[in-house]
Amino acid sequence: MKSSLVRLTVVAALALAATSARATNGMRMIGFGPVQDAMGGASVAAPLDAATIVTNPAGLSALQRRTDLSGSFFNPSVKYDASGAASGSSMSSDRGASYIPTLGLVLPSTDELTVGLAAVGVSGMGVDYPADLYGGKTFTSYMNMRIAPAASYRLAKGLSVGASVNLMYATMKYEVAGGMGMLPRATQGAFGYGATVGLAYSPVDAVTLGLAYETKSSFQSFEWNIPSHSIFDPGSGTMVTVPGGKEKLDFDQPQMVTLGAAVRPFEMLLVAADVEWIDWSQTNGANKPEFTTNPQVTGAQAWNMSWTDQWVLKVGAEVAATQSLKLRAGYNYGKMPLDKSRAFENIAFPAVAEHHFTAGAGYAFGDLTVNVAAMYVPTAKLSGSNPAQGISAYTTEMSQVAFDLGVAYRF
Repeated sequence: MKSSLVRLTVVAALALAATSARATNGMRMIGFGPVQDAMGGASVAAPLDAATIVTNPAGLSALQRRTDLSGSFFNPSVKYDASGAASGSSMSSDRGASYIPTLGLVLPSTDELTVGLAAVGVSGMGVDYPADLYGGKTFTSYMNMRIAPAASYRLAKGLSVGASVNLMYATMKYEVAGGMGMLPRATQGAFGYGATVGLAYSPVDAVTLGLAYETKSSFQSFEWNIPSHSIFDPGSGTMVTVPGGKEKLDFDQPQMVTLGAAVRPFEMLLVAADVEWIDWSQTNGANKPEFTTNPQVTGAQAWNMSWTDQWVLKVGAEVAATQSLKLRAGYNYGKMPLDKSRAFENIAFPAVAEHHFTAGAGYAFGDLTVNVAAMYVPTAKLSGSNPAQGISAYTTEMSQVAFDLGVAYRF
């Protein structure tokens, strides 16, 4: 029975790795699964389920044998208003909801060693505007999926260390400025790798401190072979032919450091908080992601997302209302990392969400627990301009709702 469950978990992990995600702290999910999401993402010092593999693998030592499976319905509402030299428009994105999986398996091996495996949609973003300022469609899609084998070792009572290997696959597709002759860039994939290491320490039974470091995730280059075609030359005001060639885009994901604390002042109450630093400037900063192209050959211009680093605060609480019922609530804040002068980039990748309000519950039926969560993000806006891009003024905005449903089984 147990070996069959392990095989089923591994197979499901591989299948779920092809599913998309969209994110809210920059382009990263605030948490993984209904338990973390209901807690506002606070989890580094509060390992409540197998998703701790992603946020702090040292938390595995606090868990018993279990598997967690969940799905999230994530539905953002995105639109922009803009005017400029090219044209003016107001547009809402047609891109629908995403369904995001989270799967985790925890297997205590000895009194000191616990191993685990997780498969999650980690990050992503995109829009689908049927028309844009340049007389064509604006479509962007980035998705990052991860499989993470992990292990935790209890060094002493109340002290554990852990690590996971992050094996990733990402996809990228975009279509912009078609009215000026830019060809669509078809979906391309890239494999990536990284690691997460963590520490969990309980100086007294009621207090746990957690620290986690996730390395930069390094990916293969996304590559496109662009055929000869005609593009609009703003200098001459005419269409000109470019011969075509190869483009390469290096779209890595940033390193992160998270420090957390969890306190249980009463047996029925758990309060947790995390402070997280995301190094977006390393991978999405000035003149990044790194794009290898020749405008005279392919017609494309270099990327410049110009994101700054992001500090994120996560707080959450769990109350044991009865022996079977647990209620959760949380809050997550991360100041948007965008540079308001990068008008078109912010329309195409509108990572403007800042305030996240969450709630959820879990009900145990013996060894089986059903968990639910909901997230609401009120409308966040960013305004600016970039005349060099033909945009004299713009506002991009987003609101979000998400619902999670999952089951946890202890065996």
